[in-house]
Amino acid sequence: MTIILSGLILSLVLTNLVVGFYAAICLGYGPPTTRDALDLLIDPQWQNFIRKLFQPPFARPKRPAKPIEVQEEVAPPPAKETVDDLIQQIANADLNDLLDDESEEISQLAPMQELFDDDLASIFMEQGTEAWLMNDKHVETSILKLNVVMMKSGRFAADLDARLRNMRGNANVGEVKRCQDELRDDCQNYLEAQATATEQMLKRLDEFGELKYLAEEIDYANMGQSAQIETTINNLDRLNVDANPEDAISRLLRELASLRVARHRLRDMQEKAYIKIVLYENRLDTVPQQLFFGETTGLRSRIGLDATIFEWWKQKRQEKRQITFSLLDFVDFTGANDEHGINVCDRLIRVFGKTLEKTFDSMDLIGMYYGNCFMVATTNIGPRKTITEIERIRQRCEKTIYRYNSDVGSLRLRLTCAVTEALPTQSAAEVVKNLETTLAAAKKAGRNHSFCYDASQLNPQPEKVDAPNLGEKEKEINLDDE
Repeated sequence: MTIILSGLILSLVLTNLVVGFYAAICLGYGPPTTRDALDLLIDPQWQNFIRKLFQPPFARPKRPAKPIEVQEEVAPPPAKETVDDLIQQIANADLNDLLDDESEEISQLAPMQELFDDDLASIFMEQGTEAWLMNDKHVETSILKLNVVMMKSGRFAADLDARLRNMRGNANVGEVKRCQDELRDDCQNYLEAQATATEQMLKRLDEFGELKYLAEEIDYANMGQSAQIETTINNLDRLNVDANPEDAISRLLRELASLRVARHRLRDMQEKAYIKIVLYENRLDTVPQQLFFGETTGLRSRIGLDATIFEWWKQKRQEKRQITFSLLDFVDFTGANDEHGINVCDRLIRVFGKTLEKTFDSMDLIGMYYGNCFMVATTNIGPRKTITEIERIRQRCEKTIYRYNSDVGSLRLRLTCAVTEALPTQSAAEVVKNLETTLAAAKKAGRNHSFCYDASQLNPQPEKVDAPNLGEKEKEINLDDE
């Protein structure tokens, strides 16, 4: 009995082992060769029964394997251009660090144009003063309105001056009278607009605060110009064109010259006051972009110069670079205007301005400081080389003949120049004051030479530059080609 029972148990164990082993193979846990051998011994129906019997209740059917996609090898994206990397570097860098960076890559980059440079000047001038944006909440807006009125009158005066000069030798009484009436109308319109703008400014005089004296100076200059305009109107009323039309043309030209001098004096004072007020109140971003340019030259105006110098000092650029300032003032430019006309002299100014731009680096500062006086600020070459270049320009101007009207007319001009270096410890106001003092000393000494001012010396004084003859030869420039 015991033997029979032992045999049954052994049979059950062997059966369980065989069935379990085969079930494992069917479920994928055995080598494929063994599974193939068992397929020959066990009926397929029993195989399906065993698979279903031992299939776990939570088992999920296997998903068919996705076919392997053969992807083409993609080349890595090309590296960005070196210029892009540099632009990103510059965008993220501190400005003061960039000013010190002398690396070859950055030094070879062409400078980006500023907002108020080159073609932008002509765009603004084509728009005309009517396109200017003036915010009446700012107290200096009345100064700007006076500037606009003055510019319009100046354009009219230049046109009338040219027409009168073309009539010389063949004066027509009717045409001369028409010019007389037009000039009278312009004077009266100017007086009315000036009175309105001045009244607005005086009503808000207290808003100027510590700069109230600037508004008072402008008011005083306005009264002087108004007196000149009223004198011109009286002279026009007494002018008898019928008696001598040729003489009438000469007298009209003299009146235009007197108005021009008064207008330029007021313009210089207005621009100086305007930029002082804006900088004092830290509102440089409110200045209409047109004001950064001179309408005649396309170069920076006094406002554009002062705004740029202010930004340089804000960036502490004088501590990073050798900045040397110069003033170049034409000798007796008023006489040249009287003799040759406003349009001819304006063309000469434009030509001379282009010469300065070609002579100096694009990163240097060039513009009209006041009247017909140019300012140049070099940023890298130092005072010695700047003095040499300024003196070379002065000697070249002395030997240049400017021709116009198909070589019928010609004129020569001379320059008085002043140069000074900006020390790192100086304020912009101190540098400009030294520069103006140096120019005044040069004029007092007889004009047509260069003076320099070395602020690093003990008790510095303006000194004449004893420059050798730099070998400049006679040269002719035709203003009609410009």
